[in-house]
Amino acid sequence: MVRAVELHLGPLHAAGYNILRSGVRWLYDSGHHCRPNEIFAFCNITLEPVSGRLSGPPPFAEELELQIAFASRVGGRVSIDASTARGGYLSVRTVDVWNPDTVIATIEPDPGADDVAGDPSRLRLLALAGRRMTDLAVTHSGLLPGWHGRSRGWWCEAGETPVTLLSLGVCDAAGLVLGEDCAFAEMFEATQSAAQMVYVPDHPLAPATPLLLDQLQRTPAQFEAIAADLRGFFERSTTPPTANDMIFAGTVLSVMQRNPIRDGYNVFSANGLTRLGPADAVLLSLAVEPTAILRHRKLGHHIHIMRHHQTAAGPAFKAWLADSFEPVRRSVQDIKLDYETLIDKIARTTGGRVIILNRMSTSGYEDVSSYLPFDAPMSDTLSLVAAKEWNLMLEDIADERALDIVDVDAIAADIGGGEHLPDGIHQSGLMQKVLRREVLSILANLRQPEIGHAETPRAAAVR
Repeated sequence: MVRAVELHLGPLHAAGYNILRSGVRWLYDSGHHCRPNEIFAFCNITLEPVSGRLSGPPPFAEELELQIAFASRVGGRVSIDASTARGGYLSVRTVDVWNPDTVIATIEPDPGADDVAGDPSRLRLLALAGRRMTDLAVTHSGLLPGWHGRSRGWWCEAGETPVTLLSLGVCDAAGLVLGEDCAFAEMFEATQSAAQMVYVPDHPLAPATPLLLDQLQRTPAQFEAIAADLRGFFERSTTPPTANDMIFAGTVLSVMQRNPIRDGYNVFSANGLTRLGPADAVLLSLAVEPTAILRHRKLGHHIHIMRHHQTAAGPAFKAWLADSFEPVRRSVQDIKLDYETLIDKIARTTGGRVIILNRMSTSGYEDVSSYLPFDAPMSDTLSLVAAKEWNLMLEDIADERALDIVDVDAIAADIGGGEHLPDGIHQSGLMQKVLRREVLSILANLRQPEIGHAETPRAAAVR
């Protein structure tokens, strides 16, 4: 008969603070069979100062969503302790002091689970933190609930310092990092190494390279000029700003004021509270780059809003875009220069490595029998030709700069693009699983400076 193992919370520390938790909330019914490192429950937490007084701002002042998700170190059938749920508002409100000896469940381990490294009775703890786009964007349901301008997660393990991956991109970059529940669960299930995953969404501004360069270089005075220009237009506009205009304008300014590439991060774990520097690697998507981008006529900054996000803007904001900005065409060489400049600036300012997802360059449904009717350059009219040129452009950059390319094109061709990447952007679960493996392989090399990237292939792909 298999012996059930009690699952304890385990240690969690933050010097100068008491860690309080809510009741446990379960993702599955009792008796669910969990895989190793699969999240099956979570709770909300807060860090309360021991003395009741602070000498400075608290470490998570901007991250009003703080949670701990629980995973077993071994696979097996989990039986929950219903008494830890508390129920009602105590499933949200943090009232219980974190006690490492608290048992929240038992597990009947799978055969061979005794070979697991570490103590199988101690849960793996995944910390989740969300910085709201606005303090009013609050909801209490599920993992990382609400509307966040930045979300992140990290394993609360003792030992090595986490490697941080910052994801800036559209759906192809977001999906493989966030996963189906938008809480990094699949990414962390796939790695047992110390890691932190950070995601900044593509709304309302999409992270094309000109915008990222603007953020890296923007001074407080320049931001104030941008805010004053927008306020001034609304004041003199013949189109009165609506609620949608005000919300959209506020979120745009919030994004413009921040610089995610330079962000540092507070984390806590069994080791205690510590501060991490900017991301070790920045994940970008080639699919986010437009062939034309809006540039402010006077101030020179850029704006790129994906079409499906533009519908959220009101008439006054759209009028500001039409009046104050001009479209600027971007050639392949222009995009190449922007990438080179961005890679160089990240290397100088943070020492971070750049990872780029390339584009799928064939749909499998092309029916062009002759290219003679198309004017040169064909990439202006044929998106799949453009994708091929852009992918080659990335290879040219990687010949001269530290750049890792995740070859989405080759992976899709190998496992079947029609089934797993039907529109060239949105991936199936299998496609995301393969992409995660490639990104985690690149991050693993960052942990081994003696090996470095000189021996690492630029384009990771499944063969």
